[in-house]
Amino acid sequence: MSDSWTAIDFETANQDRGSACAVGLVKVRDGVIVDRHTTLIRPPAGIDFFSHHNIAVHGITPDAVADAPTWRTVHARIVEFTDGDALVAHNAPFDMGVIAQACARTGLATPGWDYACTLALSRRTWAELSDHRLPTVSAHIGHRVTHHHRADADAEAAARIAIAAMERHGTASLAELARAAGGGLRRLAPVAAAVPAPAPVRESPAQDRFARWQRAAQAELPAPSPDADPAGPLYGKVVCVSGDLESMDKPEVWRRIAEAGGTPAKNVTKKTDVLVIGSHDGGGKTSKHRQAETYAERGQRIAFVTEADLLVRLGMTTGA
Repeated sequence: MSDSWTAIDFETANQDRGSACAVGLVKVRDGVIVDRHTTLIRPPAGIDFFSHHNIAVHGITPDAVADAPTWRTVHARIVEFTDGDALVAHNAPFDMGVIAQACARTGLATPGWDYACTLALSRRTWAELSDHRLPTVSAHIGHRVTHHHRADADAEAAARIAIAAMERHGTASLAELARAAGGGLRRLAPVAAAVPAPAPVRESPAQDRFARWQRAAQAELPAPSPDADPAGPLYGKVVCVSGDLESMDKPEVWRRIAEAGGTPAKNVTKKTDVLVIGSHDGGGKTSKHRQAETYAERGQRIAFVTEADLLVRLGMTTGA
């Protein structure tokens, strides 16, 4: 019986994970790439706006997707292309979140998928690397990523990393590789068709900052993922964010931290392990920053990191 799986990568139009605007698919059978598919996507209505940050990352604009197929059409193509295969992605919780959220926004049913994360696999396979971002691991295995953050290029890079890891561990299947690397295949649970989830309300620029603060204050903090990689640098850490991040809002960074096995926190406490220092209005340090320094002076071990440092620890560069 042959070993078949599909590497996948999404790009999104904005911070909403359902706003898929491109996908790349690479089919691998018995360690050999046998097929590819890529397409731009017109994001679901209500979350089809493009943020300046995301455009700067991947270069996709509203005009580029004006005549692209909708998520409903592309989702059907993904299901057909994968044909029951397990999926592989670098920082897979993000890509699995795109599938789940885009389907929720459009009311689509989605089949269950087993999946493996090459970010987690690479940490367990090449622990000696300084970081495990997609370009870093690709360079280590001799694969050059010429267009990072282009969905087809990143999907192929994830496929090459998984193939190299299988060779390193001497395994013959993706499932064997996941077990050999100390984990196992994860599962995106199937979801039945439902009424489309409402799109978030967009605020005017004048309302935006206060609205972001209000959403963050009211949002529930996600629990650490039970499927997170124990070798990850945020696993088991209590992480607080001070100020605003350029790359994502507070609810999104909290999701990322939880997916990495960390515990997001809204305030600095005696349990805080990491303080992420973002930007803020006014000069000087925030109250959270000052409180963390007070705890550090008393002997508490707190890592003070920048947004760029956090993105490296999450296996990202400047975006998803």
